[in-house]
Amino acid sequence: MKPFKRIAIVSNANKEGAAEVGKELQEMSEKMGVDATLSTDFPAPAGLLADMDACFVIGGDGTLLNLMEQAVAYDVPVAGIRHGQLGFLATFSPEEMEIQLPPLFSGEYKVSRRSMLAFKDSAGISRMALNDLVVKSGSNGRLARFSVSVGDEPVADYACDGIVFSTPTGSTAYNLAAGGPIAHPDAQVVLMTPISAHTLTSRPLVFPFGISVKISCLGHSDPPLVSSDGQEAFPENPVFPVEVSVSATTFPLLEALDHSHFRLLRHKLKWG
Repeated sequence: MKPFKRIAIVSNANKEGAAEVGKELQEMSEKMGVDATLSTDFPAPAGLLADMDACFVIGGDGTLLNLMEQAVAYDVPVAGIRHGQLGFLATFSPEEMEIQLPPLFSGEYKVSRRSMLAFKDSAGISRMALNDLVVKSGSNGRLARFSVSVGDEPVADYACDGIVFSTPTGSTAYNLAAGGPIAHPDAQVVLMTPISAHTLTSRPLVFPFGISVKISCLGHSDPPLVSSDGQEAFPENPVFPVEVSVSATTFPLLEALDHSHFRLLRHKLKWG
């Protein structure tokens, strides 16, 4: 892979100590002849990743997710430097930056093309998500009722607290907490997991690339709450049904050459 000449560094100033780590990384980069632009603004400024070879994000997985749209628009690979608990996306550590990052600057890295969700409502508003799309009851304490279909064929009706539609990357987030399966990040699938379903026969499903899954509301008094990657999915209440599919666009995640998804799972989930 090509060595880096220009990089962006984004430190989430809301996290204590992240700005200091960003400054250390900037100084280390410039000693290696790499032009480094440091931003402590969160969200990151528009256009920050234009003409960059890579972006290093200091914070948690949520900080990295904030760079999704720019990374995709400019096709700039993003690496996460965790600040706190180990994340599934932020896999580099501040304590080992001086060992882990110089090989990346020299071109010893790989780019994992992570599949994303494409979703749109019936008003034609379309968005993307790297982790998940979550549709939940808009009424506290009340079950939500949804109907899921593929094309003209019904799949199932659900009485539940909500439904998580997840990418393989997001399968270790809300999807996992809701009882969904873990998928390898190279898979191109949509995972659908009901949240606290009223019946035990309501199980998670996996849909392949090329299939559009449609979710409709059944008799809701309050509009469902819809979020993507932990943020509001639409600028206003979406018009149902909402369609979800695997996007043709991918997210470029920067990884070390020896990165192992299964090693990360063993460590994070304490599998031994």
